[in-house]
Amino acid sequence: MTFSASPNIIGVPDFKSIDIDAREVAKALQVYLERGSKLTGVSLDDISTSVTRIPADPKKVTLVQLLELGMKLFDAIVWITAGRPTSHPLAEDPTITKDKIPSLHEVARSVFYVYFFLVTQARYPAGSKNTDKPRVSNFLRVLMGMAEEQHIYVDRICSFEPQKFDPAWARYVNFAGLGQEALSRFGLGVAGYRLFGPFKMYQAKENISTELKNAVLFATTVSKTPATWDIHPLTRNANILTTRGNLNKNLGNLILDVFTEEQIDEMVTSKILYAKPTREPTCRNYLSWSQNDDISGSSYIFRP
Repeated sequence: MTFSASPNIIGVPDFKSIDIDAREVAKALQVYLERGSKLTGVSLDDISTSVTRIPADPKKVTLVQLLELGMKLFDAIVWITAGRPTSHPLAEDPTITKDKIPSLHEVARSVFYVYFFLVTQARYPAGSKNTDKPRVSNFLRVLMGMAEEQHIYVDRICSFEPQKFDPAWARYVNFAGLGQEALSRFGLGVAGYRLFGPFKMYQAKENISTELKNAVLFATTVSKTPATWDIHPLTRNANILTTRGNLNKNLGNLILDVFTEEQIDEMVTSKILYAKPTREPTCRNYLSWSQNDDISGSSYIFRP
């Protein structure tokens, strides 16, 4: 007997499975991927909108007025940037007393403290929830008198983790109005250039290969070129990784190859280097570096 495949006999099975349209799903997820892939971006749910009192017209309240009412600087900037949203209204908080509100002078010093870290170390100071604390420059602690714990300065201007607040804002600050002490200190070096420093100050060994000589000439040229945002880690041109590889790891290897142990020890002692570089066997791009500086660009950090 032949089995009949009539629908009346087989029925219609329901597998409870859904087959997606891959192309359409990708379109739907694109915006989520773009947001999720970014380290920066502050949610309105992360900021504090607490103030001592509600201003007469929240829709017209200024940044300075918000600070005087006890709102933190970065929180206020996010809230204003969002269009002063009614979904996250200002909230009166009686616990915010006048003695707890930092003066505008204290806010200004805290902003400079944060800015100094961004320019010289390409990162924010550690917030109160961050245990990975970067080094604090003697310039800040001694000359500027900013000797409190890092989180104090961060907490004065921000109620969320500062890393969410896009640090690229540092690129657009005009140096012309900064104090002379700060300008002099920035002139000693910014983030991204520390491992280029030795090539400006020391002579490489003579008996090195042509490949190493080319790499030394490249590093020397960059070290003597005015600092640019194309090299600064906050805004580094993505093409650099493709054309030159990881700069710090390759420069570390190059330093080990072309300078004597005595020279390197002196670099560390004089704080030209934080520490003797560690050999990175997989980073060998420097052995094929050309002499020409094709990475600095013209986006000078110390522009007029």
